[in-house]
Amino acid sequence: MKRHSIPSSAVFWAVIVVLAAWPLATAHPQLVCRVFTMAFLYAVVAMAWNLTALSGLISLGHAAYFGLGAYGAALMDHYGSGHLAVTLTAGALAAGIYGALCAAVFRNLRGATFALVTLAAVEIPKVIADNWESVTFGSLGLVGIRPLPVVRVGPVAIDLGGSLTAQYYALLLVLLAGAWIHGKAIHSRWGWALRAVREDEQAAGVLGVPVYPLRWIVMTLSAVLTGLCGGLYAHLHGFVEPPVVFSAHLSAMPLVLSILGGRFRWFGPALGALVLYPLDQLVLHPVLPAGHAAVYGLVIVGSVLFFPNGLGSWKK
Repeated sequence: MKRHSIPSSAVFWAVIVVLAAWPLATAHPQLVCRVFTMAFLYAVVAMAWNLTALSGLISLGHAAYFGLGAYGAALMDHYGSGHLAVTLTAGALAAGIYGALCAAVFRNLRGATFALVTLAAVEIPKVIADNWESVTFGSLGLVGIRPLPVVRVGPVAIDLGGSLTAQYYALLLVLLAGAWIHGKAIHSRWGWALRAVREDEQAAGVLGVPVYPLRWIVMTLSAVLTGLCGGLYAHLHGFVEPPVVFSAHLSAMPLVLSILGGRFRWFGPALGALVLYPLDQLVLHPVLPAGHAAVYGLVIVGSVLFFPNGLGSWKK
């Protein structure tokens, strides 16, 4: 009798169902709820990063988009409208414009050269945010950013700013939206064009795939999504400062999460985030407060050696 294995995508959806039911079914510590909320956010960052990687470009500069999104939302909140839609739009636009500029300027770069210049590109907005004290308050950062608003669904008022459980579910919905976009990017006709460009851009161009416009679009979209996550981060934490939102850790994290979960699965980067980030924060950080981040390097080495296609490839 033939045995049928459970598809890995079904396992991912089972994890989502468990995560959705967990806060309602148990008395959960606030720390755990907070950690998983951030895991949802970083899962979307990882999927946004992977959109660029699907076209064959490995970026080490997504901290620039995250930081610009955080500062764009924070500055709009401080100097202009505090409405969430306006602040998030400002953050997404700031990141998207920078991403579009990088895509245009770096259009002829590939491989390690592209990775290095994207890493260097993080320093430009970071230095500006760190030194333009009259606007950004420099290295002191911006504090007092408004929390997420109260959302009314009929007669029910949901306080996203004051309830960690409400934030948890809001970010879970953001994760599902990001997974839908990432899935479309992989399985749609557009996604196949990205794969063709990644495998052989000259052959793809001969077949009629617009290589440069396609990469420009995907890098801009990746920057916009990362900027949105940066804006949400600013509202969730209530402050931003250059060393935090432009940190090298934020450039390396989506790469590690995507490699761990599986870059070529629609749920792979999200799976990596849901496994590694809570493990890091809840298990490793209390044991190794100063060295817990080393696990990200170990994950890359272990993934490359033992499961190069990621956790999502273990079952078909």
